[in-house]
Amino acid sequence: MKPERLCPQCGRKIPWGQAGCPFCLGKGKGYLWSLRRDGFLLLTFIFLILMFVITGFTVRTYRNVERGFAVQWYARGEDDLRASRAEAALADFRTALSYSHDNEQYELRLAEALTEAGNTAGARAEARTYLLGLLDRQPGNATANLELARLAARDHLIDDAVRYYHQAIYGEWDFDAVARRRNARLELVEYLLDEGQKDSARAELISLAADLPPDPALQTRVGTLLLRVGGYDDALKLFNEALRPNPHLATALAGAGECFFYRGDYEQAERYLARAVQQDPHLSQAAALRETAQAVLRLDPFNRRLSNMERGRRAATDFSLAMACLQSCAAQRGIDLKAKGSDPLQTLQGMALDLQAHARQSTLSRDAELLSEVMDAAFSMEQASVHACGEPQGQDLALLLIAREQGGGHP
Repeated sequence: MKPERLCPQCGRKIPWGQAGCPFCLGKGKGYLWSLRRDGFLLLTFIFLILMFVITGFTVRTYRNVERGFAVQWYARGEDDLRASRAEAALADFRTALSYSHDNEQYELRLAEALTEAGNTAGARAEARTYLLGLLDRQPGNATANLELARLAARDHLIDDAVRYYHQAIYGEWDFDAVARRRNARLELVEYLLDEGQKDSARAELISLAADLPPDPALQTRVGTLLLRVGGYDDALKLFNEALRPNPHLATALAGAGECFFYRGDYEQAERYLARAVQQDPHLSQAAALRETAQAVLRLDPFNRRLSNMERGRRAATDFSLAMACLQSCAAQRGIDLKAKGSDPLQTLQGMALDLQAHARQSTLSRDAELLSEVMDAAFSMEQASVHACGEPQGQDLALLLIAREQGGGHP
């Protein structure tokens, strides 16, 4: 065993393997050098913790600054979008996303701005990419589905548009879900009508009409859409509901009058349309329909309440109107009615000349069979004129409507 070695300076024991006393060798090299090993490690650990806290605080501060910039740019984008500055809004939303990369709200608003300004295939493709990414994370996002439906509608992809509209209608909305679902369905109806899909539009409108709130403006709007698809009975119910709290609502009166008109009830049509025009003289379509309804009521010889004399007078008037229409159409097309030919207008002119001598009020009021023959000839002349020269107006249209009511053709 080796003898113990003592330091000649401090008298302390020198550890085995050491060349000299470690306590004396550290003198003059600073305080840290003289610390024991465990004390030095503790100070190092405290220093690292302090640096970690400082780094975390710095990172949080930087992120807060980025978030503030993102909020500012997002607000600018909203302002530009409201002011219809779509291109500026796109730049604003992109900048906001550069500061907040994973913000789904910013992605959605950028996609909406791209959809609104999507005049190019590239813009629509970029919007679709953002929206499909959102749907991957949130399959029930109604707003994203609605924007995808609008993109598909713009590209005339009917099946895709209808699918996305339905997913929007039944999807998850952030607020006011009932009203926004209704608006999405109305937008779908308008799109289907623009694409000529009347049957599909009517099915959507029937679903919509079954759950409408007591809102006259909304009832009138849906009723007007039902008119466009021929849903006159359903539309009339909505117009009547709209008129209960407000009997003077001009648009609802006009809509109800139009329903009666196309159902062939011209007396009711004239009554409602007259009230509508009285409330709002600027309803030009209602005024035109009212004039036609009045002409039908004035010219129809088949009204059972008429006397025989009045019946004969109307039939004679109708025959004269139809001959005048035939002659005007022939002149428009350059057809000589005096010459013999195979043109339908020439054939009908010859038939009309054979009947003209008998188409007098005194004769027609006594002979119901002759009256029917004269009216058939009048209807044929009107229909041939329409086929040759286009849609009729005024009294000629009224005669075609009477023909339709009698099963003699369509206006």
